[in-house]
Amino acid sequence: MAIEPGEGTTTILAPGQAQENIVVLAYGPNFLDELGGLAQAKTVYDVVVVDATQSGFLFPAESMVEAARQAKKMLAVGGALVLVKADKAAALVKESLVGQLSFHVFDTHAELYDYSPSLARHVQSVLGNGAGQVAESTDLSEQVLMSSTPVLTAFGIKLKAGMESSRRRNAVLALIDNYTPLSAIVSRLVGQATMNAEEVMEELRSLEQVRAIFPIFARVPFLVHCFRNRIPFKLKDYLLASRLITQDQLDELVFEQQSTRGKPKLSLGSLSVAKNYLTTRQLEIAMQDQAFYGQGGEPEKVKIVAASGTQTQVQSLVGHLGTTDAAGVLQNLATNRESGVLSVEHKDLQFRGLFDQGRLTHAKLGRIKSNDAVIEFVSAWSEGIFVFIQREPPADLADQSCKLTKQIDKLLLDAALAQDKMKAVWNKLPKGAGSPLEKLPDSQHLLESGTMVDLQEKTPLTPRDLEVMQKLYRALDGLTPVAATVRQIGDVPTWEAAMAVERLLHYGLVSIPAMDVTGPLDKFQQIVAGVGGKLGMERNIALLRLSLQAVQGYSVRARMFNIGSAAEIGLDLAAARSAGTSLSAVLKELEDWQVKYIEYVSQELDRQELRDIVYKVHNRS
Repeated sequence: MAIEPGEGTTTILAPGQAQENIVVLAYGPNFLDELGGLAQAKTVYDVVVVDATQSGFLFPAESMVEAARQAKKMLAVGGALVLVKADKAAALVKESLVGQLSFHVFDTHAELYDYSPSLARHVQSVLGNGAGQVAESTDLSEQVLMSSTPVLTAFGIKLKAGMESSRRRNAVLALIDNYTPLSAIVSRLVGQATMNAEEVMEELRSLEQVRAIFPIFARVPFLVHCFRNRIPFKLKDYLLASRLITQDQLDELVFEQQSTRGKPKLSLGSLSVAKNYLTTRQLEIAMQDQAFYGQGGEPEKVKIVAASGTQTQVQSLVGHLGTTDAAGVLQNLATNRESGVLSVEHKDLQFRGLFDQGRLTHAKLGRIKSNDAVIEFVSAWSEGIFVFIQREPPADLADQSCKLTKQIDKLLLDAALAQDKMKAVWNKLPKGAGSPLEKLPDSQHLLESGTMVDLQEKTPLTPRDLEVMQKLYRALDGLTPVAATVRQIGDVPTWEAAMAVERLLHYGLVSIPAMDVTGPLDKFQQIVAGVGGKLGMERNIALLRLSLQAVQGYSVRARMFNIGSAAEIGLDLAAARSAGTSLSAVLKELEDWQVKYIEYVSQELDRQELRDIVYKVHNRS
């Protein structure tokens, strides 16, 4: 059942606000009518942004299908209808003139930025976020883009030779020599006060559009996605994704390869050069990109990109945690006396540290800042992509609240101690940090009494200790794993949460559920399958629905359980959390449902046959 949407509104951005022709809608009861009206106006849009911050993504399927139909009519080729929430986005993209649509899901706005920076900026403007939010998660994209080397096409060589373009374009063309990376070009033009970075990018996009240079912007989301997810790719995948060749051209090259008989077969890259689709220099860059970003299946080492320009040297370091640990990354940068910004991304979290000649001076991890951010990063992170770039820090990282008060060596020692304490606590839980915990009544008002003490030192708890305990106690719902709960709180480091868990358990304020729901759910499913073999699918589903209704009626909690078309039974934990129930309560209700189901089945199935089914399931378990 979908959440009732709010009132819908439509906004068409003025030309001064965005280069693309875009429209903004708010999801509401008139959403489809508004979308249909825009489609009937026969105006073609580059971007349609749908603000779903109020309703979430709980759209009826019919709404999505109808929205897709209208999107085919109103989007330009390459245009997108983007559904946005505060933390996620989804997009329907028109891939061709005949209206073929592709569907993309972005778990974070950083992923949307990697796919399309322009779409991310439109989303940012709709949500009203500050400019820093998207910038926080763009270091990997920036590294890929700024390390790109623009290569002139035949038309671009003519343009450069003639120098008949505008002054700004000529300034950019003069620095493109097929070997100088974009970082050096931007740095030189900005240093000469010829133009700012945005103007340089604008000119490069313009040169790309008129095919004066080979495409460089389309490759960014592809390479970021492959590197982030460690996906190896073939040269043909890169050439297509980077728009260096079209699908028709690729088909032609593959056909020619397969048709060659009695002669040595040329590689796909060599054929592309022979057909004048690429130059040898562009092919060389493509092969370098494949070697650098596309070898995710092989054992990795830290990768370094260094590029020198006339007035500047830009160096960046890229890699995955796992090949080196978090402490190793920090120590490596300190030892080499680097200056710049380290960014480490994992899912929707990001650690950033500012280095000044090897000294780590500022740090931030989400809402955790300063010393705590470094300790959290080193003690709790074992996965992620790290990118180090020599650049000026963003304003929020250079803020005084992020400034460190301890040297890095001391922080690494604190992190090692915090990690040991965390492991000791997680080892007490059946699934470690993945275990859910249930709240017990605070009948003695311990959380406000001030009588609790530190379990090791036997000293009174500090105000901070009590604050963390209270935050965690309020957030625990009996279903969500502890690690996910800590993540939702946002401003509590994992080691502090682990200490709070230990104290809450000691003082009897939380309990560990005796078992999870997987076992009982599996047994119930086996019984249902056995009964289905005797009574048939339709009758079996009917008995499941009747027994569930008899136990829970039409309450909100009844929506926790799902019944599939093949009599599969499942549990929706999100619905259980919304209902405010706990794991123990879920297990009790599942047991009640099973008892009622067996009671109903016993009226239609021979009781001995039913006993045999139940006995076999429990005996097998």
